Amino acid sequence: MMKTSSLYGLSFLVFLTWEAFAQAPLEKVKFSKTSMTLSNPHVSCILQDSRGFLWVGTEDGLNRFDGYEATVYRSDANDSTSLLKNVILQIFEDSRGVLWVSTSSGGLHIYNRKQDNFKRLSQYSFDCEVSEFHEDDTCVWIGGIRHGKAFVNQINKKTNQHRYYELFNSRNPVHALIPASDHEFWVGVRETGLFRWDLKEKTIHRQGSSRGLHRVVKDREGNLWIATGEGLQKYNPATDDNTLYNTHSNPALPVDNVLNLCADGNYLWVGTENGGLCRLNTLTNELLTFQANKNDPESLPGNSIHSLYKDRQERIWAGTFSNGIAVIDRLQEKFLELNIPLENENVTAIVLDSKNRLWVGTEDGLIVKSSQGIKHYKHTAAKESLQTNPILAIYEDRQQRIWVGTWGGGLHRFDEAHDNFIHYLPDEKRKGSLSNPNVFSISQSGKTQQLLVATYDGLNVLSDERAGTFDHVRENHFEFNNYMRTIYVDKKGKIWIGTIEEVLCYDPLQKELTRFETATHPDSIQVGGMCNSLLEDRHGQLWIGTRNGLHLLVDGAFKKRYTTHDGLPNDVIQGILEDDAGNLWLSTAHGISRFNPTTGAFRNYDVADGLSDDTFNPNVCFRNQSGQLLFGGKGISIFNPDSVRDNPFAPSIYISELRILNQPAKPGDFGGILQRQISETSMITLPSEYTFFSLKYAALNFTATSKNQYAYKLEGFHTDWNYVGDQRSVMFTNLDPGTYTFKVKGTNNDGVWSKQAATLIIRVLPPWWRTWWAKLAGVLLLTGVAVSVYRLRVSSMKKQNKMLELQVHKRTEELAHQNEELIQSQEEISAQRDIVSAQNFELQKARQIIEEQNNEIIKRNETLEAEVEERTHDLVEYNQQLEQFAFISAHNLRAPVARILGLGHILDISKNDLQESRAIIDKMMVTTQELDHVVRDLNTVLELRRDSTSEIVQINLEEELRLVKINLQKEIEDRKATLYEDFSKGGTLWTVKPYLDSILLNLVSNAIKYRHPNRRPVIRICSELVNEHFHLTVQDNGLGMDMALCKDKLFNLYSRFHLHIEGKGMGLYLVKTQMTAIGGKIEVESRVNEGTTFHLFFKKYHQTQMN
Repeated sequence: MMKTSSLYGLSFLVFLTWEAFAQAPLEKVKFSKTSMTLSNPHVSCILQDSRGFLWVGTEDGLNRFDGYEATVYRSDANDSTSLLKNVILQIFEDSRGVLWVSTSSGGLHIYNRKQDNFKRLSQYSFDCEVSEFHEDDTCVWIGGIRHGKAFVNQINKKTNQHRYYELFNSRNPVHALIPASDHEFWVGVRETGLFRWDLKEKTIHRQGSSRGLHRVVKDREGNLWIATGEGLQKYNPATDDNTLYNTHSNPALPVDNVLNLCADGNYLWVGTENGGLCRLNTLTNELLTFQANKNDPESLPGNSIHSLYKDRQERIWAGTFSNGIAVIDRLQEKFLELNIPLENENVTAIVLDSKNRLWVGTEDGLIVKSSQGIKHYKHTAAKESLQTNPILAIYEDRQQRIWVGTWGGGLHRFDEAHDNFIHYLPDEKRKGSLSNPNVFSISQSGKTQQLLVATYDGLNVLSDERAGTFDHVRENHFEFNNYMRTIYVDKKGKIWIGTIEEVLCYDPLQKELTRFETATHPDSIQVGGMCNSLLEDRHGQLWIGTRNGLHLLVDGAFKKRYTTHDGLPNDVIQGILEDDAGNLWLSTAHGISRFNPTTGAFRNYDVADGLSDDTFNPNVCFRNQSGQLLFGGKGISIFNPDSVRDNPFAPSIYISELRILNQPAKPGDFGGILQRQISETSMITLPSEYTFFSLKYAALNFTATSKNQYAYKLEGFHTDWNYVGDQRSVMFTNLDPGTYTFKVKGTNNDGVWSKQAATLIIRVLPPWWRTWWAKLAGVLLLTGVAVSVYRLRVSSMKKQNKMLELQVHKRTEELAHQNEELIQSQEEISAQRDIVSAQNFELQKARQIIEEQNNEIIKRNETLEAEVEERTHDLVEYNQQLEQFAFISAHNLRAPVARILGLGHILDISKNDLQESRAIIDKMMVTTQELDHVVRDLNTVLELRRDSTSEIVQINLEEELRLVKINLQKEIEDRKATLYEDFSKGGTLWTVKPYLDSILLNLVSNAIKYRHPNRRPVIRICSELVNEHFHLTVQDNGLGMDMALCKDKLFNLYSRFHLHIEGKGMGLYLVKTQMTAIGGKIEVESRVNEGTTFHLFFKKYHQTQMN
């Protein structure tokens, strides 16, 4: 299969004959390109199935069209599920939705919607061609040719039993099967004729011969219409009458060879061989013929019509021999085009006069169409001809005389008696002549009956027709107001004049011209922009069309301006007309708009709705007596407002394509994600590696598909519908694991939404490490590791404590022994004191020496006692910290471990309930993550307590802060935090890099976390050298703290001061510990609701010291 794009669309365009202007239209076929290219231009059959797809059979494949592109089905010798042959004979869908496809010399197929392929019916193989289908309540009937003979086969829909009838002694296929009664058929056989077959009596009666019988249809009156090579035959079974339409009959066919027929109410569409497409009114016998014209790009593409089909929206599809397919779309053509041959298509004025003559002004002269034909008036050398060709205005006065305004040629009055023109031209030598040769608008005063002429040099009021003199009325305050473009006389006789800048009001009795906005309403606004048209509606409100929108004037004041912001297609308003319902119809520079003044709603129309062109000319509009509206631009558009209706058919919508990793997914691809084609799939499951995918969709509406609109949402990801205009695909990337529901809906060309949305359930699987069994294994592993680490650490701390106790005991014993030795020495000296008293003088010196030694020993003893006391105090404090640490560790570990054991017990109890088990496992995962955070925090504290030496390196603070920003990027973006740094006074620091990483991360993270709720976080980081220290400052504008309450506990483990914000009380404890470990210090300044500043003092190292 392949997909292609481009199709000739045939639209319905109406032209009016002059005799029946505003009564009976003459219709013409118009062609425009849409979005399909067929696999072959020879179209043999057409069908719209129950889903809304259009199937087109050709000589080289079968095409399924969705309004945008076609999927092509062809024969493939290596694929038994493809078509057996490429020449398509007939397509049929029964009431069960089974699609039957017959091919030439390739038998019969049934389409498999689920797999998007075909099942070949073996009993109808190579020597069988099926050319006709019919269905009743119990059976599907097929007719064709088999083994060289005509046949009819009856297939029971329930039992699938086949009953074969070979009753017609003909070597030509059956081309018609039409019920005549509950047990009779009309059977048409090519080259043989029409038969009445009675199944009950088992009889066959021939109803005459028809050379080259191609098709038989039955109309609503019961008549049989037979397409033959000798013409179109009408047979009335009730009267047994036959009527033949051919090239010699009245009405006459263009050719005798009729190939196909299509019943359409009271019309019969007739496809001929090389004669084009005909439409016969079966009630009035009126026949219209539409043929190809190589000089007209909007004519029929070919004259050999081999297939005709009417779809559910009443479009008529015509398949040609070698020129593709065309469609008559009544839903698209809301507007008609007046059929007048124009040498210059730019229409500048329109009037239908009281004598039923249509006057059309162009840039190349004047055209008058009447019942006698068409006349062209142009500038010639004759004195009484038009002075110039560009026509600007046409007006019929109350005396039924025609006045014509031109560009550069002044004013003309048509002289009916002599079929020429009387001129009114500017003449400087003659007082009262026309003031300017450029006449834009003509009207007549309701009070004075004087002719009013708007020129590019003021208003000219015809005062004496015979003398050709005018009263000149000019606006003296603003020169541009004398460039007058349009005149309108309201019901009260007021004369309104639109200029290139403003709206003026003229009083013919007082002969005064007033700038309206300053006359009696100083607060009124100016119109602004060139005024193109004026209209008073049924409520007496004046509407003004300008180049900057539509303006409303009520009771002498401008009340409202409507622009594209209010729904207009364009701000340039060229013409305004009112219909019988009170709607205003506005011609613009981009189509026509219908405006409801009551609701303020606009409905816009363009070429997709049947307009021949989007652009219209200023003030070129006219309403005839029957209520039809005419607007001029490139040609003349005419329509009855009551006939402009929206397409009421809600389109069906389907998902047409799934792409994974930007590759189309078919059944079996990507590990079998699709088991059937995507349009027949209700749910897909995507592994984690295939979460980059897109979906394509289409609303099955064949009328102006470019105006179809779409909306989609992914439930579980979106909360509201996404309205995406004409966008027909959506892409999703990296969806979280879970179950989602994709829904899409669409409109037709007139905004009618589909009744049901197309739905696809999408299940996204997690990666293996996020599955429940992987989470459970992780929980058990982390629990074991945590318990082992805890036990090892407690055992190690006990051993260290015992060693310290032994060392203290040993040192105490040594000091006691030294004291005993000193006491013994003192006793010996005292015993010998009497013996040496005689030798006192000699020993005095020795005594002094001994006393000095004694004092030194005493001092040494005191020093040792102080040292013992200090170490004992340190030991006690350390033991207290150890006890606190052990208590906190046990407390923080006990709760998660208890929850895990409890959940495990519940899991064991509820192991038969999969949903409950998954919920318990999810809770165990959350508890394990909490346990993991506790163990990590404890390990961090223990790592710092080891007091192991770390490498001191040189650190670039700008690079360091950049890494911090990367780590905290999500928090910075989510909270809209701003970081300022100033390292101009010290950009390089020698210290331990992991400690500095942790310090900055904790301080910046805290500044964001404890932000003030009424302002965005602002964090300033700067550095400077102070004496022998490197001073780093981190300042924020957050919540701040009460230092009187927090100062003593600020750096304690698990201390928290803002309980309404999540935290663990670890950050500042780590900062303090790390600063102490690297020989630095930290100071804090803080005020409630103003912010906090941390001063970090690092020991300053020099390069020589590092070396």
